[in-house]
Amino acid sequence: MRGALMVGMWAVVVTLGAGYAAANFAINSGEEEAKPKLEGLRYTSLPTMSVPVVERGKVEGYVVVRMVYTADAAVLRSLASSPDPFLTDEIFRNLYSHAETNFGKLQRLDLGNFATEVKAAVNARMGADVVQDLLVDGLNYINLSEPDAMRKVAAAAHDSAVPQDPRDTPATYAGAPSKH
Repeated sequence: MRGALMVGMWAVVVTLGAGYAAANFAINSGEEEAKPKLEGLRYTSLPTMSVPVVERGKVEGYVVVRMVYTADAAVLRSLASSPDPFLTDEIFRNLYSHAETNFGKLQRLDLGNFATEVKAAVNARMGADVVQDLLVDGLNYINLSEPDAMRKVAAAAHDSAVPQDPRDTPATYAGAPSKH
């Protein structure tokens, strides 16, 4: 009788120990799989920008660009202001200084060098390594001498991802008085 009681207690202890070990193993292995590779990076899309190409005092076309940047979320939380306006300004300045009429004739823009220049300038202005990477989401040239150029410019402006008040109508943006 005593032997049967010892075997029963041994079986209970082994079962409890095995259950505890299995649960502990499952919990620990699940934590490692849940961590993403790019933990802490935040991707932010900038609004679509239209940069004029000026030749001999006349706008010949527009470079339309949409960019995305990555930044460390912890660094972004510690900043007094968002890097978005600085990025928009640097992208516009860089493209405007490089924009020539030849841009529309498939002359290449070194996108790697462009991204490096903009990133370095923004990080210098912000006083910290805020921008990790600058990605091109879309890049196009609209030549104003083409018949449907204004439709393309309007479509690019419509896709700008600028938040708008749903109560506003297109007339309120053109300077017409608002009815509310």
